[in-house]
Amino acid sequence: MDNKWKVLIGILLAVIFLGGETAAQLMGYKTYSIGYILGALSFIGAIVVGARQK
Repeated sequence: MDNKWKVLIGILLAVIFLGGETAAQLMGYKTYSIGYILGALSFIGAIVVGARQK
């Protein structure tokens, strides 16, 4: 798989995690901010994969 696809998937996962966390908090669920943590890790992972040279 090409690096740009890995970066795109990482960013999309971050958006899904952050959006899910926000929606869950708006609905009043107790989430312990796990979505924010997973979203941040996914975004950082996408940056690291994108910055890596072949």
